[in-house]
Amino acid sequence: MVIYREFKELKGVSSPVHWAMGMFDGLHLGHAGVIAAAVEGAARDGGIAAVLTFRTHPLARVRPESVPPAIMAVDAEKFALMEELGVKMVLTLEFSSRLASLSPEEFIKELCSSCRVAEIAVGEDWHFGRGRAGDVGTLRLLASRYGFRVTAVPPILRAGERVSSTRIREAVRAADFLQAAEMLGRPYRWKGTVLHGRQLGRLLNYPTANMKPGSGVQPPHGVYAVRAWVNGVEYGGVANLGVRPTVEGDAGELLLETHLFGQPGDIYGQKMEVEPVRFLRAEAKFPSLEELKSQLALDAAHAVEVLKRGE
Repeated sequence: MVIYREFKELKGVSSPVHWAMGMFDGLHLGHAGVIAAAVEGAARDGGIAAVLTFRTHPLARVRPESVPPAIMAVDAEKFALMEELGVKMVLTLEFSSRLASLSPEEFIKELCSSCRVAEIAVGEDWHFGRGRAGDVGTLRLLASRYGFRVTAVPPILRAGERVSSTRIREAVRAADFLQAAEMLGRPYRWKGTVLHGRQLGRLLNYPTANMKPGSGVQPPHGVYAVRAWVNGVEYGGVANLGVRPTVEGDAGELLLETHLFGQPGDIYGQKMEVEPVRFLRAEAKFPSLEELKSQLALDAAHAVEVLKRGE
């Protein structure tokens, strides 16, 4: 898959392009439907299935305090999922002041001047151009002028409600991982590299694989029954997401500390994925390390039971 960052880089693309357009935060089922429309169009009519998206959220330009936390904060993960869906090309634009100033027609004209646009697929509620002035109706008018097809994809419903990035954030913040997975089309997971820590867990007989949980939307700080994958091997485990108040006070860095059931060996520097299965308890500050150790034993036993039940 080829990734471009500016309109001018498209000048060398000679094939007709079927674009899926959107922010695609989280790449949920609704987004997958829009991308599928472009992929199907390219397969049917010939050409390249492509995504046009933005490196920065449009709200960052006008109301930065209102920018929601990303569901998928790492572009590489998003692009990998797009490639799995059949996307061959991505144009990821910086939402600059110049881009924000373009009228709907100016935006479409610039795109059509950069490549052969065969199709633009969007969600039915998509808006574009200065002040979000353009909608699907505007896009259809411009399509007749510039010679491309418009595919407006209806929303996907789950539990009678529209799948949206907002609902997914709410589900993650409520530790409702089943609902989040139903809308994402895959489990919510943390992904990262195992870091060296203070090895306090080892002293407490509960060694942990530590990693930074990322800058995206997070569930509540606390203890979780989890499944984890390292080097292609699956482990059950118990994990703490938080700042470790018993040993760090209130100034600790946000970390995910996962105690894996089994013998993973030395995994420092290895990539790890951790899937929260169930929230067990909130993070707490204990009077002593002995009391923390006792609670860790209870947490581990609780996690084992949850995982045995297949929750």
